[in-house]
Amino acid sequence: MLAWLNLLLDDAPRAESRMLAALLRESPEYLDWSCAVQPVLNCLLERNRIKPLIICKVVDLPAINAFALPHKTIVLSQLLVEFCRNQRDQMAFVLGHELAHIHLGHARERNLANGIMTVAPLANPLLGVGLGMLFNRAHSREQEFEADRWAVGFSARAGYAPSASIALMERLGRGEAPSNLVSQLLGTHPPLTERLHHLHEAIRRCNDRALR
Repeated sequence: MLAWLNLLLDDAPRAESRMLAALLRESPEYLDWSCAVQPVLNCLLERNRIKPLIICKVVDLPAINAFALPHKTIVLSQLLVEFCRNQRDQMAFVLGHELAHIHLGHARERNLANGIMTVAPLANPLLGVGLGMLFNRAHSREQEFEADRWAVGFSARAGYAPSASIALMERLGRGEAPSNLVSQLLGTHPPLTERLHHLHEAIRRCNDRALR
């Protein structure tokens, strides 16, 4: 059992390769769109001195969504990229948020939790409790707030406006996109009012550091 757990912990590249191949079979990539978004991600990586290279895949998904695979890939739906068209700073915040999930290990932890919850012998009550705690942490609100805070910093250091994060959330809150297209994105994150509160605070702290 311990050997199997270690494999899950240490094999992020192979796990991601399998996940990405399965995703692209169901949801083809918009290669030109991926190439158009990648320079924004490259700027975030370079200005924040993050290695190795993280890549972006824009794919055909039926909702406005973004998520990070556990090793080096950020996946965006074409609908989200379209929603951020001509809003480069907002796109930078989206990428920065998912980059933070990879950089901080959230994406890898989430993948581990999902894998264990799927195949482990949950008939054992004590094991079930422990796995439930791990699963809850992997999808915690705290991680989303943390990713938002890091995305604000990533954006500022790369020359993008951190306030674009507020503009993006407010656009979603005003219903500029059909609710059925954003339900998945909003359903897996804290409420918009809470995110806006934490984003305002993160931007204030970022500006304070810049003035010192």
